[in-house]
Amino acid sequence: MNKLTYTVFVSFMGNTFLSMIKIIAGFVGKSMSLIVDGVHTFADQSLELITISNTRFNKNDNAKHLINILLGMIVLILGLSFISISINRGVVMPKTILLGISLLTIVFKYILSAYLMEKGLLYKNTILVSDAKQSNSDVISSIIVFIGLILMTLSDTFEYFKYADMVTSIIVSLFVIYTGFVIISRELSDIFGKRVENEEYINGIKTFISNNRNVIAIKDVTLQKYGPYYEAKCDIVLDKNLTLRMANEIVRYLEGSLKKQYRDLNIKINII
Repeated sequence: MNKLTYTVFVSFMGNTFLSMIKIIAGFVGKSMSLIVDGVHTFADQSLELITISNTRFNKNDNAKHLINILLGMIVLILGLSFISISINRGVVMPKTILLGISLLTIVFKYILSAYLMEKGLLYKNTILVSDAKQSNSDVISSIIVFIGLILMTLSDTFEYFKYADMVTSIIVSLFVIYTGFVIISRELSDIFGKRVENEEYINGIKTFISNNRNVIAIKDVTLQKYGPYYEAKCDIVLDKNLTLRMANEIVRYLEGSLKKQYRDLNIKINII
């Protein structure tokens, strides 16, 4: 198991545990908002599944795309369903013990998000950084649930606060719906790709290649994005005194080294 897969696995298991705790506590404590927050964590976990699939399978794997798009649609439908359930359920008072449980889930989720971000920056992996940013939305939704639970305890004094759990359930359901859209759009981007002008990324590639003393010039670098991955094509001019075998070895070295440096990059270098 490489470092990237291990990081994703740790985050995945943490999200699984967190999702179960939220959903079980929500059912026992009669809080729809906490249940929906658990589903949001499940949706966040779905992004981890996609990250695993993107590191284990080729981006052109049609079965992978189909599974991930179906996963996004399930998350989307769940979000829409919970809005309807929350409205039709009416007012139900959650148990006050859920305040402590909700606070613990916020802390735990924040630690997971920080862990993903730290590893993403350490490994220079945009996939982990992107998932860490997405995980922050789960922290925000958990904070919203916590505030809703606090307001519910004040419903005896302020009558309208009795709707706090219903309102927060609807708000968190919107987070779930958004995550579903993110999953689907990521896969569609992965399938069709799009040309990007990431100057910092392109200049990093150019600098690495030009540092090789056998490279005379870099004619062109094009960058295409497929979901969280980049695909680059580069045309270079090599020293004309090199043999064909030496030139091919230099190209293989450059491609291999760049793939190690940029974990989310697939590059093809052409000699012109």
